[in-house]
Amino acid sequence: MFQVIIDSLIRASELALIAVGLTMVYDVLRFASFVHVQFGTVGAFIALSISLVVPLPIGWAILVGVVVACLVTGYLGVLSDRLVFARLRSSPAAILMIASFGLGMVMQYGVQAIWGAGARSFPLPLTRPWVFWGGRISPSGAAVLIAAVLAMLAFHLLLTRTKLGIAMRATADNPPLAEASGIYTERIIRIVWFIGAALGALGGIMLGLVAQIQSGMGFEIMVAVFAAAIVGGIGNVYGAVLGAVIVALAENVGLAINWAPLLQLTGLTAASDLYIPVGYKTGIAFVILILILLVRPRGLLGRRS
Repeated sequence: MFQVIIDSLIRASELALIAVGLTMVYDVLRFASFVHVQFGTVGAFIALSISLVVPLPIGWAILVGVVVACLVTGYLGVLSDRLVFARLRSSPAAILMIASFGLGMVMQYGVQAIWGAGARSFPLPLTRPWVFWGGRISPSGAAVLIAAVLAMLAFHLLLTRTKLGIAMRATADNPPLAEASGIYTERIIRIVWFIGAALGALGGIMLGLVAQIQSGMGFEIMVAVFAAAIVGGIGNVYGAVLGAVIVALAENVGLAINWAPLLQLTGLTAASDLYIPVGYKTGIAFVILILILLVRPRGLLGRRS
């Protein structure tokens, strides 16, 4: 069971980094940005490319790749806003969502054109996992957890202890009033895009450290990321983290449980073992998403409209 908890925390770390960027953009601009999952794909491939050419030990090479990838992807987020979303600022949210979905497709096939459609892996050396209370965690898995915790802590301090964080919260709460108070809201929006895209890139890199990366990985995790943001309350960055933990636990616990005894009580099966196939993992996120929309549409920490 402890292994399920470890796997869930690693999965939650990956989802939370991308979901926080998604919910930041929603909080400020009031539309769901489908392109955010693609920032994870772009960031992962940039970090991989950098780590393969930097003449340093692999650990340091990957660290350099992470820093460069987050910076480049952050500026890519700003560029996407300048070229597309700033021109549609007064359009309905549905138009912005469609535009973000189209831009996401362009980015996915751009990645495929540059790096190919095949799966790639970071050149990590073979290492023995650490064993705790019957659970195993690899050094790369531990790095994912540490990076996610540090990133979330830094983001929390930014929001609560800096003038920039106050300006970001003011812009999200009431843009006209923030503008009237002397806050240059367009600059804040650019910063939100930069931070959101950089966090998305970091999430994609963390995913690549414990699994393979490929050009379609963004849309593969889209449901889980949106489920995390909506379960926690889209527009609430702390809710996105909470939602990521809930979705990750639901996915891993759902795959680990033997459902045969429960179904035997209803007479639906006579099998002694019945587990959900790994390929249905996304379906679990769908179920969680539907349930929370039926019971509490604004999410666990979401505000009333």
